[in-house]
Amino acid sequence: MVSRKIDKALHGPSLAEVVLGVVLSLILGAACACAYLVLKPVAIVKEMPKDKERVAGMVYYLEGSNDATRGKQWMRKKQLFLGGSSVTLNEDELNAWITAGTAASNDKGAPAAKPGKSLPAPPGPMVQMDVPNFRMSGGMLQIGTKGTLNLDVFGVKRPLVVQASGRFVKRGGEFVFAADQFYVGSFPMHKIFGSDEPVLDHLIGSQKVSEDIVTAWKKLVDVSIEGNTLKLSMP
Repeated sequence: MVSRKIDKALHGPSLAEVVLGVVLSLILGAACACAYLVLKPVAIVKEMPKDKERVAGMVYYLEGSNDATRGKQWMRKKQLFLGGSSVTLNEDELNAWITAGTAASNDKGAPAAKPGKSLPAPPGPMVQMDVPNFRMSGGMLQIGTKGTLNLDVFGVKRPLVVQASGRFVKRGGEFVFAADQFYVGSFPMHKIFGSDEPVLDHLIGSQKVSEDIVTAWKKLVDVSIEGNTLKLSMP
């Protein structure tokens, strides 16, 4: 044992120890870099800045329109869609649809309190996200949501924006959303896991979709984005 300590003092760490130290340093550095980018604030804007006005390294988030007046036809178009008709939806109608669906899901899922007793507050999840928001531009669909990252252990509570932009592709006989870009905060997930991974479940996976909508969706022959509208084509 003494001889080994003397030898190590004279010759330094072994090659295996050096390699292990480098690998651990890289893993720790990568984890710290990812955490920094996730927590780095995203610029929430009313309109996208021009290229020459953008700040290098800054991630921007622009929400889609959610005007109640322009979105009031969503219920009629939903009925047409469920009846097997092709429909074209604008941003306002999409956002009105998802907002109404989320509210209905929350109402059904809320447990009823017994008379004279209040329900105990459930433990807060690490990530709390708001209702998803849709925006369409240049043949691309952006799905985004704002929320909060709660790290109670470290006393950290930060706003968080998750957004993905892409288009619909057909996989396994069904149309799915495939993102070209996917950001969690300022962290570019698409650069790590690839740009062709469907990420719809990451954004609205918590939203319950009724069986009649799932059935109607499977009948679609085409899903396309034209300008700022989504076209769902039935046979």
